[in-house]
Amino acid sequence: MSSATPEHSEEPCPSCGVILDTAGEPSFSMVRCPRCRSEVRVRRRIGPYELQEIAGQGGSSRVFRARHVTENEEVGDVALKVLERSAPDYEEYLVMLRNEAVCARLVDHPGVVKVLNFEEDEYGARLVMEFMSGGSLHERIGLSDSGISRIDEGSVLRLGMEILGALAAAEARGIVHCDLKPANILFTDDGSAKLGDFGLAYSNAAKPVAQAHLLATPDYVAPEILKGQLSDFRSDLYGLGCSLYHALTSAPPYQTEGLSIPELLDLKSKPVSLSDMDVSPATKELLARMTDPNPRKRYASHAQARKEMLAALGSRERKVGGLGELMRNLLTGKIRQR
Repeated sequence: MSSATPEHSEEPCPSCGVILDTAGEPSFSMVRCPRCRSEVRVRRRIGPYELQEIAGQGGSSRVFRARHVTENEEVGDVALKVLERSAPDYEEYLVMLRNEAVCARLVDHPGVVKVLNFEEDEYGARLVMEFMSGGSLHERIGLSDSGISRIDEGSVLRLGMEILGALAAAEARGIVHCDLKPANILFTDDGSAKLGDFGLAYSNAAKPVAQAHLLATPDYVAPEILKGQLSDFRSDLYGLGCSLYHALTSAPPYQTEGLSIPELLDLKSKPVSLSDMDVSPATKELLARMTDPNPRKRYASHAQARKEMLAALGSRERKVGGLGELMRNLLTGKIRQR
């Protein structure tokens, strides 16, 4: 824990110098100067961290790109997930933040976003993580949907194999992610995929996160989790399969907005429709197995899923005449065998 307190509650306006009262204002929020009427970004510092920009938001917490500054040097950029005590449902999200810190550290795998520190004090709680400068799969899908770039089948299968490696490492430590979705698949600057946000993860070493309501994202959550059953690695295979489907089609496999849990269960009792997908038959078979409503019909292990994913990738590469490239990627580590 740390006593990294937020910046003081009075700050000068950079335009006219009038002192602004920022008490009660969220970190990095915009306020209007009463004298010059300019908009001012306030509370830009939390302890040794200078907030640079908002990188994401989920639930009641926000993620910032922040610069870690010590007395004598700048340590570098980190991702800072901030939960302020004034946030709605603070106690519920605090449990998730603590759970994320415990589970991510337990996995300790190169395919998992590294947690550097967890800080908690009277102002709230903060999770310090490595900064993933390549953004998220969710953001890449948005670019693809806008016609700016296209996520091809080979790239989707490659990132799927990287995430499978992280999931296998989590299973080895008795951890199930339980909230696998495109927003939680993040990229390094060189394009390597990593799994983040273990806030809802189930672990043998941590108390399960109580859910008074559904916290996992309905588009990707496995039916057995909706039923309140104890999940295992097959629930994560389902979430990964739905995420890969979304990346390939620019739409989630189900339209879930506004549905109740009984309605979601009815919808997810039906297999995902794959007939209109413009992908190889091997990839269709892969996604059909991963997203089967019955967990017993999904792959029996991460290793089996990886074998079939590699076969689908090989089939796709043969179709485009690039099997040599596939093997080179495997040998050079572009497809990581974690």
